[in-house]
Amino acid sequence: MRRVTALLALVSLASACVPASSPPPTTARPTAMPTTARPGGGSPCGDGICRSPEDGANCPQDCAAASDQAPLADAPLFMTTMTHMEQGFDDDTNQAVFLLHVDQLRYGMDLFDAYGARMTVESEQPFARANALWGLNIMAEIFDRGHGVGTHCDIGFREPRMPVEEFASLLRENKELVDALVGAEDNRGCSGAGGVNDWALAAHQAGFEYLDGIVGMHYLAMPLSSRPDPTWTDDYIIQEAFHVEAPVDLEDRIYPFLVRDALDFEPDADGVILVSSGGIGRLDCLVEHAQTGMQATGCPLAEDDVDALVATILEIDEMRDRSRVAKITLYLPVGIFVPENEDILRLFLARTQDLAEQGVIEWATQAQVADAYFARNPR
Repeated sequence: MRRVTALLALVSLASACVPASSPPPTTARPTAMPTTARPGGGSPCGDGICRSPEDGANCPQDCAAASDQAPLADAPLFMTTMTHMEQGFDDDTNQAVFLLHVDQLRYGMDLFDAYGARMTVESEQPFARANALWGLNIMAEIFDRGHGVGTHCDIGFREPRMPVEEFASLLRENKELVDALVGAEDNRGCSGAGGVNDWALAAHQAGFEYLDGIVGMHYLAMPLSSRPDPTWTDDYIIQEAFHVEAPVDLEDRIYPFLVRDALDFEPDADGVILVSSGGIGRLDCLVEHAQTGMQATGCPLAEDDVDALVATILEIDEMRDRSRVAKITLYLPVGIFVPENEDILRLFLARTQDLAEQGVIEWATQAQVADAYFARNPR
């Protein structure tokens, strides 16, 4: 068995994982469920948040007397996943491949359901087209079963500089294919889109509310002064660090925050899109990632990967700011959901279920993390 001690020494170079507990509501959005209209418009009375023009007289259910106001409870540490149906897949030209992927996704959902966990599946164009072409809308099935859906935006890394509007139109093409499967109201996030163009403004213009899957290629849009250090040149990112989890500092990476453009990873009060990272790499490569500091693929899924995950979760829970929504994102390639991996997958889910029951983490979809952020940080 590979040693976990190497991981613990280098875990801050890698990434993080997180949450579990009873899943948050799948479809509810904090801004869309008013019980009483707020005077003069604005956010609804009855949403559990007291802010002007609400007060104890016109919205007593949200605004108790100042002396009676209870402090906000600790913000959650969310455990999330990403499974990307990649641009390189040939689901739309090979029905057998599509049906294999459907079987793998259903297998994964069955396992996750047994432990109260939540997956998020994000689709590029080939898989989205295949849902319609072969008459099997697995993306809608995923959402209907209480798991997360979104768009994979494998666009930007190889694209040249272009106007924001042009880049936004490329992202919108991906979004509209997934919108047609699950509805625009439930396809709110884009995973990826990093490159030299302003991915923040473009994603916002394309109709997305949040971005996940944030990695080294997202630094390409930033001046060198906003990158981790002077060695992070374009060549270094393109050749080596394009899939390094970002922001590179784990303490920055675990908190969602708004940005108004892609010039840096500094939170902006007037931000237009939520950067929702928390990435820690692939479950099957957590030990290798920690030992090398770089992304790895094709690693054997083993018990020490689960040990590494749990150690990372506990480290994050120990150091996090409990007034801020935090998250961990674990990448699970679709091919991991096979019977040969069932024992380790069940170990992973059982260990995270234990952490959820202890109140350390809470399972969520990527969209539910965004909902929780906006509920605590109204725009």
